[in-house]
Amino acid sequence: MTHTRSIRLALLTATLTLTAACSTTAPPAIDETAEAAAIDQVRANFTAAMAAQDFAALGALSHPAFEQVMPGGPAHLEMFAAATDGPFPPGYSLDITPKELVIIDEDWAYEYGTTIASYLPEGADVRVEIPNTYLMILKKHEGAWKPYREVASSLAPPGGFPAAD
Repeated sequence: MTHTRSIRLALLTATLTLTAACSTTAPPAIDETAEAAAIDQVRANFTAAMAAQDFAALGALSHPAFEQVMPGGPAHLEMFAAATDGPFPPGYSLDITPKELVIIDEDWAYEYGTTIASYLPEGADVRVEIPNTYLMILKKHEGAWKPYREVASSLAPPGGFPAAD
């Protein structure tokens, strides 16, 4: 009887393994419009927090494992040197222009585009504008999109920076 029980157990195991291997479940449907709107809101909140130099808000908006590579061209180094109370000078603002947003799945997305960082140097009448190119990887954390990795460059993207309006 033990031999028969072993054969039955082996057949049951094989059947369960084949059933699991052959079953396919479709990935959950992604509402790309809703996800894109949520990412747009993260971008707007991020831009506002940067302008306010509200680093607590930036921390709350970012993934706990967020890492960033900032552009380091000569104009950026001048801007960082003009900062007195933080990494950015007074009056700093960031204008973000996404060129491409790809929602990979329910947890990962990336955005590619350009930015213009600007500030008013002390004693100047005209704002300094510094164009950048960026790639931002977003990852959901606790149900919300968060910047996870960012790489920015002072070099223009293929085709150049967008023309100013």
